[in-house]
Amino acid sequence: MKLQLKNGLSSLLAAGFAGAMLAGAAQAADFTMKVSHVASTAQPVYTCVEVMKSYIERLSRGRVEVQHYPAAQLGHFRQSVEQVQVGSLELTFTTGGGISNLFGPIQAFDIPYLFRSDRVVDKIMDDPIINGTLRKDLLEATKTVRLMGITGDHGWRSFITNRDVKVASDLEGLKVRTIESPISMELARALGANPTPIPWQELYTSLGTGIVNGTKNSVSDVLDMSFTDYIKFAVLDKHTFTFFFWYTNDNWIKSLPADMQKVVLDGFRAMKVTCDGYIDAAMLPKWKKWEELGGKIHIPSAEEKKTFLPGQKAVADWFVSQYGDSYYKMIQAAVQRAEAAIDAEDKAVLGN
Repeated sequence: MKLQLKNGLSSLLAAGFAGAMLAGAAQAADFTMKVSHVASTAQPVYTCVEVMKSYIERLSRGRVEVQHYPAAQLGHFRQSVEQVQVGSLELTFTTGGGISNLFGPIQAFDIPYLFRSDRVVDKIMDDPIINGTLRKDLLEATKTVRLMGITGDHGWRSFITNRDVKVASDLEGLKVRTIESPISMELARALGANPTPIPWQELYTSLGTGIVNGTKNSVSDVLDMSFTDYIKFAVLDKHTFTFFFWYTNDNWIKSLPADMQKVVLDGFRAMKVTCDGYIDAAMLPKWKKWEELGGKIHIPSAEEKKTFLPGQKAVADWFVSQYGDSYYKMIQAAVQRAEAAIDAEDKAVLGN
């Protein structure tokens, strides 16, 4: 009797396992979408991608599986774009500097002090001329890397140092960490600082040992990496906005059925809406933490802000000498359109 029960139980388990295997096979995704990026799980962009993942997997009814690899698990900016280029990765993002080795003109977005407010930035990210031109030129340069769109996330870069800075001359002689990018270095140099390229992973130690006196990043970046142990003075000059440029493999997106293409594009839009707005919500506790840690913030007056503008000319001159003025003029024209639209919106609300 025991033997029969044992044999019967074994048969039931075997049948159940086989059924589970068949069910799993029946539910296996038709398409895989690997998403890789450099942001950690503690940064807002991680949540943004999770929103997209949930949307695509639900709306595709499981036909598209989104595999999410944060924290540079599959490589940093350059490696990730190269993987998209050859088709082993479906989606990634970089900053402008992160893809400059493949397409230098994109650095025009990092020319400092071009954008006066978050509202201008929002319109720049959705500007059809900018997106259309960049998508066409990037695809032409790389053959397979297609721009999906532009999002925000980390917000504005400003100078954050161990000295109280209110005007550009206060940066004189400070060793400021930059990325190894001519645009970043030209700005620091033009304002009297000593640009010092240092890898991100080495910055905490470099601040602690005095190799550098500060950095050009967002308050969020500084808090997330505990740099506040050494630097507590932020002057919100907002020299550049951290745009995230998202890329997919052109062959992959075109290989999807039309209905799945729409789901993926709608999912990307859900991520974009989240990324563009989430930074404000994410920063609420960070502003409080900044104050608790003794951080000081100076918001420059209009007159103080003018002292930083020579940095714009130095960087713009360098950019035009390297890549011509077409992208610089394109962004300037987009800024004019954005500011005119904002002025019209304000007028409509306030009346004559």
